[in-house]
Amino acid sequence: MPKETYDLPSITVLGVCNNDVAGACLVKDGKIAAAASEERFTRVKDDSVWPTQAIEFVLKEAGLELEDVDYLAYGWNAGFDQDRHLMLYVDRIIDESRFNPRGLPYIRQRIFNELKNDKSKRREFDDYSHTNGLEGRTVYLDHHECHAVGAFACSPFDEALVVTCDGRGDFQALTVSHYGENDFRLLQQETTIDSLGYFYGRITKLLGYKANRHEGKVTGLAAFGNPEPLLPVMREMIAFKEGELRARCGPLYRPSYDGFEDEVTHLFDRESPENVAAAAQCHTEEILAAVVEHHITAIGPSNVCLAGGVFGNVKLNQRIREVAGVRNVYVLPCMGDGGLALAAAVGVAYQKSGTRFLKPSMKLGPNPEAFLPSSAILAKRYPDLSVSEFEDPIPELTRALAADQVIGMVKGRMEFGPRALCNRSIVYHAQDRSVNDWLNKRMHRTEFMPFAPVTASEHAPNCYTDWQLDHVAAEFMTMTYNCEPGFWSASPAIVHVDGTARPQVISKASDPFMHRLLHAWFEESGQMALINTSFNRHEEPIILSTDSAVEALHERIIDLVVLEERFVLRRPQ
Repeated sequence: MPKETYDLPSITVLGVCNNDVAGACLVKDGKIAAAASEERFTRVKDDSVWPTQAIEFVLKEAGLELEDVDYLAYGWNAGFDQDRHLMLYVDRIIDESRFNPRGLPYIRQRIFNELKNDKSKRREFDDYSHTNGLEGRTVYLDHHECHAVGAFACSPFDEALVVTCDGRGDFQALTVSHYGENDFRLLQQETTIDSLGYFYGRITKLLGYKANRHEGKVTGLAAFGNPEPLLPVMREMIAFKEGELRARCGPLYRPSYDGFEDEVTHLFDRESPENVAAAAQCHTEEILAAVVEHHITAIGPSNVCLAGGVFGNVKLNQRIREVAGVRNVYVLPCMGDGGLALAAAVGVAYQKSGTRFLKPSMKLGPNPEAFLPSSAILAKRYPDLSVSEFEDPIPELTRALAADQVIGMVKGRMEFGPRALCNRSIVYHAQDRSVNDWLNKRMHRTEFMPFAPVTASEHAPNCYTDWQLDHVAAEFMTMTYNCEPGFWSASPAIVHVDGTARPQVISKASDPFMHRLLHAWFEESGQMALINTSFNRHEEPIILSTDSAVEALHERIIDLVVLEERFVLRRPQ
């Protein structure tokens, strides 16, 4: 992918996604002006409708009309590109014919599905482009190229090995590229026949969860199991050999989330769910660590960027960080297809003008409380609540934590992507081991992973083994770390059974309010972290506004709401 250079100081790009998780992102003046997923407005989890409200929001936030946009960017090309895909599939079919002929019907079905997939979503996008007179300004990015260029453009690295991996997207399931200044090389492509996303998603469905949504439950469950009994079976399904990822289509594996033959269901019925999850997790880690190691050996020590839904697996990302020769890892925080609106917008800006975004904040969504200037207005809006205004609410919040109260936080701009980063979070202390049971029940969740910790950067070296100040992945909760023994024993609510945690590490610059609260809590309790879990019930999107937070307060999911770093809302005592 050659980088084009124009004599433009900046360009305006609207990125749109209407496939999987719909959303929009607006790049203006060399910065990400705004980004939001449509689900946050419609309140339908993973909503894939046309993102009308998200588009309206990002344009309004940037002070623009649609006609002001230089480019409309789309990260689902939804078509077969003969230059990119033809020989890849010809070679793959030849391999299957030689080594596994009984797999050919599965491959034929996969190709048929690929040709049929996404047509209606592409037409919906094309109709929008045509209706608004934007055809001449529309840029279509290959799905995996979009993931890759988005990750590199947002990373803090001058050069990086970029790996993308998901279930499927524009006839590919994995790519490896090398990006650098005035340099791009595509090093590896794999078909959707050979899909680690489908592999892990099929295990998710076999365990009774929803594929392409609940893979995190499998990651959490894996820590309780023994991978050894089923690893040989997993390796028979899909493997990385001689530089290529190859699935063996047949009774054990097919490139789809659906269709299970008796052979595989009977086999897994003989093992515990924990062992099944452990084997799938271990094998996925082995394969992608081997892919990275293979390319690092060829190009030399390198930074690594990761994008695509498979890299929502935080334990896998730790394994990649630990590969010899990996200098540092950046996971695009909106790594899955719900992040394609942002990846498309920043990717086109990078391709057209060389713009880099260098570790952008994900706090890019609406700030609906900006209009609330006083406690009097809040008291009128919520007459059944006690409303207090503080010049500095940190002492009040510290007292609440010491009194075992659960805090809901609504402050600033809503986060874009799957992680709440303390602007729409639920916060509690980490000393109570039983909190994972009772607080998840309050939120109607069924989780195996413990809650994630939020930690001030000054305390992180005493909490997380091998953490370094430049570990950008830890700023966005996209990677686990092994925990120091003292931290594990002092904060049992946020350390998993395998001794790992998925931290958000906060500096004074990144979030001054939370940084002060963390230090105040440390002075009060000696604890170096707090729980940070997303502010939502099970199977609902992260909340958008104070109204949703107040609903949670009435339902006793939380005990108080802190709003805009000034106001504290409670139920009357």
